[in-house]
Amino acid sequence: MTNEEKDKKEYELALLVASEADLAPVVALIAEHHGEGISEPRAKHLRLEYEIKKHTEAVFASLTFHAYGEDVKALEHDLRLRQEVIRSMVIASPAPSQPSASPILPPERRTSRPMRPSSSESRPSSRPLSNEALEKKIEEILQ
Repeated sequence: MTNEEKDKKEYELALLVASEADLAPVVALIAEHHGEGISEPRAKHLRLEYEIKKHTEAVFASLTFHAYGEDVKALEHDLRLRQEVIRSMVIASPAPSQPSASPILPPERRTSRPMRPSSSESRPSSRPLSNEALEKKIEEILQ
């Protein structure tokens, strides 16, 4: 691996486009910004929960690529200007050498403890109260 390849970081791109045909220009845009694709875009057709830029349906796609930081900034800018891109987000992938465990405790002090039961599990099963029992509970709380 050359020094130039070491300087490139891995990024993940997630985006909403109007149709699957709009993915090819986005992949070309990544190459235009000196990005090297690692994975093919995975696409899924979605019905949007709310209207975004007058779209109620979109194609969600995600892919990973290698690029330099300044090229990624330019790519983000160009993605915002593209009409076929409804939304986009580029994030740096975490380096594989970074531990995903808690940084607070050293590894030898970390223990796996059983989780506490949630509040709904610790309460007795709730049954409907009669009006008299409900009034009694309200009086107890107000006193």
